[in-house]
Amino acid sequence: MTHFQIECFLSVAKYLNFTEAANHLFIAQSSLSRNISNLEDELDMKLFFRTKKYVRLTPAGAVLYKEFSALMEQGKSAIEKARAAGLGQEGSISIGVIESQRSENFLPSVLNALREKYPNIKLSMFRGNFKELRHALLEGKVDIALTMDFDLAGYPAAETVFQPFFHSSARCVISKSHPLAKKDYIHLEDLKNVPIIAINPEISFGAYNNAIELCKIHGFTPQEVHLSNSTQDTLLMVESGLGFSILDENCISSANEAVQSIPVLRSDPLVLVAIWKKENFNPVISLFVNLLTTELPQK
Repeated sequence: MTHFQIECFLSVAKYLNFTEAANHLFIAQSSLSRNISNLEDELDMKLFFRTKKYVRLTPAGAVLYKEFSALMEQGKSAIEKARAAGLGQEGSISIGVIESQRSENFLPSVLNALREKYPNIKLSMFRGNFKELRHALLEGKVDIALTMDFDLAGYPAAETVFQPFFHSSARCVISKSHPLAKKDYIHLEDLKNVPIIAINPEISFGAYNNAIELCKIHGFTPQEVHLSNSTQDTLLMVESGLGFSILDENCISSANEAVQSIPVLRSDPLVLVAIWKKENFNPVISLFVNLLTTELPQK
């Protein structure tokens, strides 16, 4: 059964005249009759009573006429909705952002471009720690999450898709009262006897493991680890002189005068990613991700 066969059927059912229906479709009457016969054979049912004087719908034909008409209208409506979404004429998106990030370094330019190009799209925002953000995405409370790539291990790979969009560098964060605070760069092995402050693995195993593995790359395993539940808690513990931490440069505010941020030698770039569920077909997601990858300068 083809779309054209359905159109032929609906046209004959509307006009109850093969000649008028054929003229409406701009096809020969013989072609119209052949399509109707093929459709009846495929469905194994008669759709019309035909005599030399009249054409009438059979009971089965009357049912199909009602159902096919509704389906065709739904199809047209779906196409119009898809076209409106593709043009950004309507829609909404809920965006989750990891609490550690200074989002002013990447989000305003993207959201401004989104509002400029698609002014009718509605936006809502959510901020949380790694665990809160994962739950919000997987439970459908946000459409897309902006988080660190090392936390991807906490998301089900078979259910999600991600796109990298922003790079930053690892920094050692220590109290300004620490003897190493005036260094231009730091070897982490110089801190091997100092407690490290890391994100609780229950909040993000990826964040915890990333910090510990970086220490191992520098030749030592931390002997004392203090756990925190958020970046803000981490910075508070560093300010208090409880130890050092390893954070990315984009989550450390220059306004915080109680801590010193120092580049770490021999550390790989840290990457921010956008992640969303495969089964989420919100068309605004693709518009937003496209802007994330085109509006921001690539490092």
